[in-house]
Amino acid sequence: MESDEFLKKHYPTGQQEPPLRTRPSTGRTVHLTSNVDLAKALKQLDFQTKKNKTRRMFQLQRFHERPGKKRKRLNSERWRARFKDGFKATVQRVQELKNQGW
Repeated sequence: MESDEFLKKHYPTGQQEPPLRTRPSTGRTVHLTSNVDLAKALKQLDFQTKKNKTRRMFQLQRFHERPGKKRKRLNSERWRARFKDGFKATVQRVQELKNQGW
């Protein structure tokens, strides 16, 4: 396969991955191997960026945010997370009671 030839040409046999450099792109790198094609690598990269909330952090860092506004936003985010957890617990409890015949 062409990809195997590429890997053998660019990476010596004793070293499968390039040495890590601590740059911003380090955590967002997916190496192509014989069992990982481009489509699968792009899916992995998309999954990693969603998991790390990279796009959200990029949007938040585009403009300066006043400290007071940031504090309000963080309080709102915390409250939403707490409310979500409580709501999920309530729905789960209601479903348990419903299954018991209440």
